[in-house]
Amino acid sequence: MSRQRSSEPTASTVLSSARDGVDIIQIDDVIPKVYQDQIEAEISSNRTPWFFLPESGRRAKVETTYSGFTHTVFHVEDMNPAGATMSALLLPLLFALCDKASLPYNALLRIRLGLFPKTLIDVPHHNPHVDFYNPPHRTAVYYVNDSDGDTFVFEETSVELNLEQSLAYTREQKFTVAKRVSPKKGRIMCFDGKHYHASMHPMKSAYRLAITFNFT
Repeated sequence: MSRQRSSEPTASTVLSSARDGVDIIQIDDVIPKVYQDQIEAEISSNRTPWFFLPESGRRAKVETTYSGFTHTVFHVEDMNPAGATMSALLLPLLFALCDKASLPYNALLRIRLGLFPKTLIDVPHHNPHVDFYNPPHRTAVYYVNDSDGDTFVFEETSVELNLEQSLAYTREQKFTVAKRVSPKKGRIMCFDGKHYHASMHPMKSAYRLAITFNFT
């Protein structure tokens, strides 16, 4: 799934500069309300299969795990025709982000749905991770419903820390928060995918639904 776009960010880009110049794009109501409602209704329906993950962020062994539910709509290495309908529903959302933020779009790497139910474990955030170590890419998180459970973006990147080093940073709690964004229905955030980031489960809301896009 590719589409050529070569525009550069403009002065109208909705962008905030976090600590040490980590740029985070954040747009509220990136798509019309009726489209927001359709996405929430579709993902919340019993037609969407969910798969349990004992550890939602890391695919390597970590001392503390945070479970959740996931559904991979599209993955560049696993062409799944069964996900074509959901991809058709969600791709215009990603294109709306790229258009409003003047971001280049060349190829889709992954669309992943994430569900965290209410959990009363009081921790700062889940385990920091990057979605892809290669190729260079952007990560965007769209919030399907109103909930708590912030997304954290850290100053550290996969250029500075490889997988093994990042695990040590996690154990020693050395990651430095550059920006945190709260979920709000219709809100999308986007950042350079080389930055380690982490989600958080809701402690007040019944559940937190989000869509993660990875693209070049």
